[in-house]
Amino acid sequence: MTDPTKPIFEEETSLKTDSVYSYFVILFNDSIHEFAYVEDCLMKLCFKTKRDAKKIAIEAHTNGKAICFQGSMEECETVAENMTNAQLTVSFGV
Repeated sequence: MTDPTKPIFEEETSLKTDSVYSYFVILFNDSIHEFAYVEDCLMKLCFKTKRDAKKIAIEAHTNGKAICFQGSMEECETVAENMTNAQLTVSFGV
């Protein structure tokens, strides 16, 4: 039986917060490419739906940058390289 006057302490658990999907690719706004081209690249290279691609393109245009892909380090490196080859300005990191 527990004493109701004493606080009950939960056992501390250490949750691993490092996920293999903790890397991001960030798309930066530019004044060179048309929205349709950026949306197409987001759909083809970042595996986004047309709706999500449009949201990301608008966010990058409005805020100067937007997260366009999340995945493992290797996946993000590949996506960032493909986006760069498509002449889009991106970076990736944690």
